[in-house]
Amino acid sequence: MSVKTWKKIISIFVIILILSLAILTLFLGIGYFRYEKLLNAPTTVDLTTYGYTDSESLSKLFKYLKEVDADETISYQSKYEHLNIDNDFNFTADTDEKVCYLTFDDGPNKDVTPEILDILDRYNVKATFFVIYRDNEEEKKLYKRIINEGHTIGIHSASHNYTKIYASVDAYLDDFCKISDHVEALTGSKPEIFRFPGGSVNSYNKAIYQRIIAEMTRRGYVYYDWNYSSGDAESANISPSEITDNVLKYNLDSSKMIVLCHDGPGHQNTAKALPDVIEGLLAQGYTLKALDNTVSPICFGY
Repeated sequence: MSVKTWKKIISIFVIILILSLAILTLFLGIGYFRYEKLLNAPTTVDLTTYGYTDSESLSKLFKYLKEVDADETISYQSKYEHLNIDNDFNFTADTDEKVCYLTFDDGPNKDVTPEILDILDRYNVKATFFVIYRDNEEEKKLYKRIINEGHTIGIHSASHNYTKIYASVDAYLDDFCKISDHVEALTGSKPEIFRFPGGSVNSYNKAIYQRIIAEMTRRGYVYYDWNYSSGDAESANISPSEITDNVLKYNLDSSKMIVLCHDGPGHQNTAKALPDVIEGLLAQGYTLKALDNTVSPICFGY
């Protein structure tokens, strides 16, 4: 083909490419605009600001959600009536006292959780465990042990399958009910706090997290995110020293730490790091406690 013909072909290709990009940008813009509308509308209620028992704020949020999705119902409010608690949380004002709340997600695990519990007992430290569903006999006993040794149990997830859990509010409640009933049957205690798999705002739940937060809050539950991470979720090969450094290196001026750790399968290095983590926090002047109904949550902004 001649040079002239090639120039025509290239010109046509460039025009098609530009038009394709323009159309793609338009569609993405429309989707982004709707998502931004959902996040930034003036009637959207930020529960991290208003608190967890403000019925007026919750009413505003439910009204807004109905307006955004007028064709959808919120029939899930009538599901699992036993998943309601008498919320007796009375958050105390944060002070300059240096307090650290170690939290462990994804357990109990027969190889990791007992070691962590042994270490906590040795240092007389209480912690919080956000648990998933385990039904083998060895791990079922660990739910009870956590409670008996003075630690706090919160709900994390039954399946820990993000796609399944965040398919809808109904799906979230189905998953929550399974693990909550499991824990209550094994320990005699109904958990009152929870942690979202992936945190309260993530790429899997961005379309429905406001609905879930509103519904769980309406039922009396309180959720906790974190402001420090041990880093043990990011890499399976993270070393005990790296975990220790992640917890200790930036917190000298922080009066309140909620630290994300894990005691699920493969997290033996978290257990190995725990003595140095505890000793380092104590040396920095922290008191180590379990979460309870006086601790105001740290929640991701949205």
